Amino acid sequence: MQTPELKKCACAQPFPVKLKFAFQPIVDVSTRSVFAQEALVRGENGESAGSILAQVDQDNLYAFDRSCRIGAVKAASRLMQARTELLSINTMPNSVYDPHTCLRTTIAAAEACNFPVSQIMFEMTEHEAINNFDHFVSIVRTYKSMGFVTAIDDFGAGYSGLNLFARVMPDVIKLDRSLIDGVGGSAIQKAVVGNLLDLCGKFDIKVIAEGVETETDYRALAALGVTLFQGYYFSRPVLGALAGQDFLDVA
Repeated sequence: MQTPELKKCACAQPFPVKLKFAFQPIVDVSTRSVFAQEALVRGENGESAGSILAQVDQDNLYAFDRSCRIGAVKAASRLMQARTELLSINTMPNSVYDPHTCLRTTIAAAEACNFPVSQIMFEMTEHEAINNFDHFVSIVRTYKSMGFVTAIDDFGAGYSGLNLFARVMPDVIKLDRSLIDGVGGSAIQKAVVGNLLDLCGKFDIKVIAEGVETETDYRALAALGVTLFQGYYFSRPVLGALAGQDFLDVA
């Protein structure tokens, strides 16, 4: 039964499209293990994330974000039984007007599936902070206080990066692909990534290199000290299942 708060909340309305999820691993090469499984939204018949996002507007944005959070938890709970890696969920903080109300159903879904809240990582892109910076910071801080792991996605792609970093102090940052693609042949990209690693290391913030597609880029990043990787070089997303462990052989 919905609480009065949820009845008034736009996110309580159903999203009109049935969602499924593909999972892509985030690999820890230092331990040759999986750090997290990222849940990537797909359509009922495997339609791309882009085709689903094209159907999201201001009227159903809240419902979409809620459906993604709950659906990802339910799908992961069936696939990740007795596994200890994180479940990474993309979320839109600007679609959450009050996290204590809007995340209540997510926490309830996790509890119903016996999925630990502490095993959930929310990825938020810094592009969202531009719309309402103070609200974004407040929401991320509340996520942390509720026991979720917080990650800033596409870090380095926007203009709010270091300011957001200082205000939020996330648990994890995911480096934007503009810093990753071609890093093996770019002294400038190597310098930027190296400095970000030094900065994050001072505050015990983990760094993920996403969008890694070539061995050259992987080797260059590993030489800089990156240990967490995601991308086609390791594994493509798998619809409704977890990738096998073969991807660990390329580390």
